[in-house]
Amino acid sequence: MADSFGNLILRMTRTFDATPDRVFAAWTDAEQFGQWFGPVGVKTVSCGIDARVGGAWGLVGEHNNTRMAVSGRYVEIEPPQRLVYTFAWHEKGDLALPRGQESVVTIVFTPVGQRTEMTFTQAVFKDEEAVAAHNRGWTDSFDKLGDILRRSP
Repeated sequence: MADSFGNLILRMTRTFDATPDRVFAAWTDAEQFGQWFGPVGVKTVSCGIDARVGGAWGLVGEHNNTRMAVSGRYVEIEPPQRLVYTFAWHEKGDLALPRGQESVVTIVFTPVGQRTEMTFTQAVFKDEEAVAAHNRGWTDSFDKLGDILRRSP
């Protein structure tokens, strides 16, 4: 995995023991996404995904009795090669409340035999502290995603 913080952009690369179809589905199916999204200890309360260009997604999670909520809209969907969507946290962990600064997540899924190299980019952040926090959260999330992909066909 390679991470960089240049220009307040987060870039990460991971290789998963699953085909691009399986990894892409884990990003676009609400049940699967809810199983792995978020740092260790976060439990998904609700997750909705309308995986089409212009469709919305949103997730509410809980960690140590604190709610968090995040949502966005799909900008590009090219199964199973590419996914682009917006991403912003909501005030007080409530999807009905205003969103904070929006960033754009771009994911490219490249087949490597029966495995998938996933290149993840999220941009642009307001400061390096936000980049570091998202780096920690996505690192945990991708660890959980890898575990799920290894366990399921």
